Amino acid sequence: MFTKEQEKLLDNFADKSDQLFDLGVISTDSFTGEIGEYVVCKHFNLKKSNRVTQAVDGFSVSGEKYQVKAKVVSRNNFSYNLKDLPTDLFDILAIVYFDNLYTPLKIVVIPSKKIKNREVKISSSTISNFENIDGAKIKIPIKVKTAINEFAVAYNSLEKAEIIRSRRIVGDIGEFYACRKLNLIQSENRNEKGIDARHENGLTFEIKTRRVYESGRRVSETRRLNNLVGKTADYLIVVTLDRSFKCAGMWLIPMQNLTNPKSANLKVVNTTVGTMNVIPSKISWLQTGVKFKGFDLKKKVLTKSTKSKSTTKTSLTKRETTKKSTTKTINKPKIYAQPTPTFDNNNYNNFGCGGCFSWTIIIIVLLMLIGYLTDGK
Repeated sequence: MFTKEQEKLLDNFADKSDQLFDLGVISTDSFTGEIGEYVVCKHFNLKKSNRVTQAVDGFSVSGEKYQVKAKVVSRNNFSYNLKDLPTDLFDILAIVYFDNLYTPLKIVVIPSKKIKNREVKISSSTISNFENIDGAKIKIPIKVKTAINEFAVAYNSLEKAEIIRSRRIVGDIGEFYACRKLNLIQSENRNEKGIDARHENGLTFEIKTRRVYESGRRVSETRRLNNLVGKTADYLIVVTLDRSFKCAGMWLIPMQNLTNPKSANLKVVNTTVGTMNVIPSKISWLQTGVKFKGFDLKKKVLTKSTKSKSTTKTSLTKRETTKKSTTKTINKPKIYAQPTPTFDNNNYNNFGCGGCFSWTIIIIVLLMLIGYLTDGK
């Protein structure tokens, strides 16, 4: 699905990300966040927290708990709004700003006790109101700095080639594969939660992508599919990528059929009823399963919730038909020509016939009267 040139760019990006992993800068594919955590931990001499430690990314020597946020900015636009911060779980909020080569521009430090209503709003004009550490004072080992810059160059090449459109790199590549393979329309609104793509037949899709391959950073039969609770899409598309970001499997799952959306992992493709395989799996512990043949077939195997939608649509059609039929009956006297009046011995209450009968009697009486008067003369 990618050109040879695009595949070369992806291979190079994979090499640069592995280099950061080997240097201890990253451990997952959350590149910006983890590079930010590395920089803050190095500058403040923090011990990096375990990945499962909620809201805490590092601990100081004195035991202070740091939460780290990171953002790449252009033209020194430092606007950043953060909401629903769990201020009861950390002591210091550290925000690191990068340029597009991941060179640190500054770190903003905010004690949690100064955060009101769990919300922080920063703009270019108000950033000086907070404690700032200038980028020139942030020291990173030369070897690491060089590797981070090379990674940034590789990322920028992917963006320029339109392979990705945000810093959600893995997710963007998975969406690219899914939309190309299934002829879907990618959602333009990045803030539309739970709907990543649509088909022209009206079906909606949530797309989840994970890199899965054998390495020190990918021991992962427990890889999770997060944030699936309350999703409104008709189908979940699961995409797996290999080390070089090439597609290693794709599945289509009726969203309604997920039995444990709160803590689902990749193996739902093996166990969920109605799962269809779009691209054969290259991963031994993920089954290829039933082959997906097309959306005409999918409409015939709709889930319970989708059937409800279909029933609703049918009901609406019936109501609309009834409404149209009623309207036609009401308007019928207005659009049909009035019939020629006739006389019906059995229906004297008929306005047209009763009127004709009355006039006939009057005319006969008048004729008799005229005849009588004529005879009299």
